[in-house]
Amino acid sequence: MATIQSFTESLGVLKRNPLLFAAGALYAAILLPQTALSTFGIPFVPTLLQMVTFFITPFVIAGLLAMAYEGRRQQTSLATFKKVGKDRYVRLLVGNLIRFVLDLAFIVVFLVVVVFTVGFGMAAAMNGGGDPSNAIMGSVGVVAVAGIAVVGLLYLLVSFFIQFYPVAYVVDDVDVIDGFSRSVGLVRSNFVPALGFSLIKLVVGALLWVPSIALVVVAILLGDGTTGAEMGATATQTGGPAETEMLVLIGFVAYAFLVNVVMIPFRSAFSVAFYENHR
Repeated sequence: MATIQSFTESLGVLKRNPLLFAAGALYAAILLPQTALSTFGIPFVPTLLQMVTFFITPFVIAGLLAMAYEGRRQQTSLATFKKVGKDRYVRLLVGNLIRFVLDLAFIVVFLVVVVFTVGFGMAAAMNGGGDPSNAIMGSVGVVAVAGIAVVGLLYLLVSFFIQFYPVAYVVDDVDVIDGFSRSVGLVRSNFVPALGFSLIKLVVGALLWVPSIALVVVAILLGDGTTGAEMGATATQTGGPAETEMLVLIGFVAYAFLVNVVMIPFRSAFSVAFYENHR
């Protein structure tokens, strides 16, 4: 199966070119501050950092994809990372902006569905004298669930078809719109293999995150209702469980960093291998 072949080829690229993990560490370091602040419950600042990283990560992703592409044929280098990262930066940034607009559109549609169904339920309640029957409320619930399911399915489908646009920018050196069209064409012509590709990425990511679930469970078991922002003060004043909980959160942040160091290069190498094997 070509998808399995792409998977094994991507592992070979990573084995022959461990320098990809250095680029992955750079990506992980860029995300580390917002991950840490979010984990410890600091408000507002992670959102601001996310806005900043939005304009930085296209350079890193383009460079990583270029290193993965070159690594399929020969030893890659940071010179490739820098050169292609600069050359494809604008295209990938614009592509990400288009993707962001699409995501925002789906969020708006989702909110419209929710507001519509809630409004329908309130109108039914008023028409029913303020005491809606179980049948009416049940119908409203069915409509809400169906609407949310349809919107969610459409979002997943669109994301599924356009997922290779960054690879198209790097491998084929195409313009912004052509990158999306090539991704759609690739997935349309290889729908079942692309499903396998997405499933493998999902499984690998889930397996990497399993230890972090254990950390979250430990944090919950040790928790006393204290938020991350309050935890440091509590630990200083009382010591004991709050200190342990703080260490668990630090461990979670450190593990998230390591996951990104591994997962981002793997996804880059796997995406490039699948794209080349199926285009």
